[in-house]
Amino acid sequence: MRDDRGNLGGAIVALKRKSGRQRCHLPSVSRSLQVAAITVTLLIIAATAQQLARVRDTMIANTERQMARLDMVFAEQTGRAAETVDFILRNTIDAVRQLPPGTPPQAAAMDDLMRHWVEGVRQVRGVCVTDKDGTIIFASGPPMQGNVPGALHAAVLWHAAHPDAGLRISDPLRETDGVWTALMTRRIDAPDGSFAGVASARMDMRYFEEFYQAIELREGGVILLHLRDGTVLARYPHNDAIMGTSYADLPPFKDILSQAMAGTVIMASPLDGGERVLAIRALKAFPLAVNVSVDEDQVLAGWRAQAWVFGIGAFVVCWLLMALMFLLARRSREVERLLVEFRNAKEATELANRRLIEQMEERERAEAALRQAQRIEVVGRLTGGVAHDFNNLLTVVRGNIELLSQAPSLDQRERDLLGAMRAAAERGATLTGQLLAFARRQPLVPRSVDLNAVITGMHDLLKSALGSAVAIETWPAADLWSAMADVTQIELVVLNLTINARDAMPRGGVLTIETANALVGPPHRPGEPEAGEYVAITVRDNGIGMTADVLARAFEPFFTTKVPGAGSGLGLSQVYGTARQSGGGVRIDSDPGVGTSVTIYLPRASEMADPTPLPASVVPSAAGPGASQRGASQGAVLLVDDDPAVRVTVAAVLGDLGYQVRQASGGAEALELLRRDGGIEVLLTDVVMPGMSGAELARHAAEVRPRLTILFMSGYAAPEEITGALQRHRLVRKPFLPAELARQIEAALAENRALAC
Repeated sequence: MRDDRGNLGGAIVALKRKSGRQRCHLPSVSRSLQVAAITVTLLIIAATAQQLARVRDTMIANTERQMARLDMVFAEQTGRAAETVDFILRNTIDAVRQLPPGTPPQAAAMDDLMRHWVEGVRQVRGVCVTDKDGTIIFASGPPMQGNVPGALHAAVLWHAAHPDAGLRISDPLRETDGVWTALMTRRIDAPDGSFAGVASARMDMRYFEEFYQAIELREGGVILLHLRDGTVLARYPHNDAIMGTSYADLPPFKDILSQAMAGTVIMASPLDGGERVLAIRALKAFPLAVNVSVDEDQVLAGWRAQAWVFGIGAFVVCWLLMALMFLLARRSREVERLLVEFRNAKEATELANRRLIEQMEERERAEAALRQAQRIEVVGRLTGGVAHDFNNLLTVVRGNIELLSQAPSLDQRERDLLGAMRAAAERGATLTGQLLAFARRQPLVPRSVDLNAVITGMHDLLKSALGSAVAIETWPAADLWSAMADVTQIELVVLNLTINARDAMPRGGVLTIETANALVGPPHRPGEPEAGEYVAITVRDNGIGMTADVLARAFEPFFTTKVPGAGSGLGLSQVYGTARQSGGGVRIDSDPGVGTSVTIYLPRASEMADPTPLPASVVPSAAGPGASQRGASQGAVLLVDDDPAVRVTVAAVLGDLGYQVRQASGGAEALELLRRDGGIEVLLTDVVMPGMSGAELARHAAEVRPRLTILFMSGYAAPEEITGALQRHRLVRKPFLPAELARQIEAALAENRALAC
């Protein structure tokens, strides 16, 4: 809110300008002179600025051309020097290949030959040949010192791992005598194609700096030789502090070298922040680039002197014209000014009072909206907390139902009772899922999904929900991408939208469900996804539609146009929450009397869709014959949960599946068991726990046991809490069936073992 005193002052100023028309008109000559003075002043300023800008642009353009020409000369000379070094390397490799088998590593003739090749080549300090283990077998000079041996060993490992790679140039190395060098290496293959060693040449960076020094640059000029990734190899004037520094994030390396071989740019210096005119050129045959730069202040020194002269002249002329304008303005009559100011003050006071009342009303509306948002947040937190506790209870109930169902002595009546209990527990699980979707705390299990298969599988359910008055049509895309989503939540979203569409067509109509691939640009409305590739589901009806006011509030929780008791106002809010939590978004288009179209955008998956799983009620149980043999072949499972009832039930389920179980009530106790018991192979932990959360426990457990298989179980958790724990994770949603728990454990173990291999 702006200060009311400022509004009052603004109102007075506005009314003064408005009432200026009521004053006695100034003589026409005076007004013409004022307009002429202002016009000429603006023209002088514009002409001066344009001329100065043209001169500046010309000086910068000339400098860029000069830098580009110099850079081309330096690049050509650097390329010839590098070609000479590469020629020596290739000759060395040919000579090594021509040696008879079994030639002793101490062959002096080979050393003399390489020494002869590097004599007089100032850019090379020495050449050597190593075997596949990195041991030097031939060398043109004394042993290497400083950081060179370590870099050579790293080059051997690199060439061994990259058989198809060619020439490689290392980062700069400082030898014991203070000279900076860089290793140019090539792989040596045995006659059978296997890795036999590396030929290496130490390029002397002094050679390049001395050559660059021979070209006279203007004051503040700098020449850099660097790798294509921006790592500095040589600099004139020399500066030890930046040798080996990487400038990969600077614009020339990100913008120019990634798209072209050469270019010019004006950029800030990473050393002092000053602007520099820079030309950069990459070598075609080598992973090297040369750039030449000069201080922009030096280039524009003469231009600034001209700017001062032009600026002072323009200021004097403009000052004279403005003085004339003020003299003409004083000709207004004082009496009229006083009368006008009196009327203005009165009108301004009335206007300020009206604005103050409007601002007070606006402030009240904002405070009411804030209170409503706070209430929604409190309800969301309460809903999530209740759902969390309820999911723990349902985990105990469903787990014990499944354990009791395995008893062979049950009669039909007992099985019917257990079936009724199971159905009630499943309805409770569905209810908690809806509550968590509203609170946006539903732990999702996203995977690659074929949405066409999901819609096809829901067809009978949707027909039942719509009734006989509404026809349903499906338009599946033939080449639909796979989507990354939680199948259960997407089914709930489609069902929710279908019911909304049915209510919008009280006299019947047609419901259309369409799938499509969508390439989305930047969002234009709240709720729309960020730019990218998505898979879209559109639910369209030809019902009563929405007005603009209703459409603007469609996503607000508890907002509904239905009669009291006919709707909670949570439907579209749940759809929005699920779509955003999945990484996508929602778009609504509606016209009164025409109908409504709701499109859900889900992220495109990077892999093909998994086969659609069977419903939980028909998934075969993992327990039974053979379960103990599967579980016994694994290590023990460490179960961590702060709820004793959940812990006891899940431990019994794991035992029935054949796993050995260790139990802990918190993170500290679990870490102690991991340190003492080397037989634990799987960590199954709750996410929300007092003291140390499941995510924190997972991070500490990975440090204690890097190869430990980790699974999370939760009915209420923020996705970022789990994602931040490990790069890879699996989540078992509470309440779960034994078959789902067994499948997740086996899948996690299989993934972990595959990575270990």
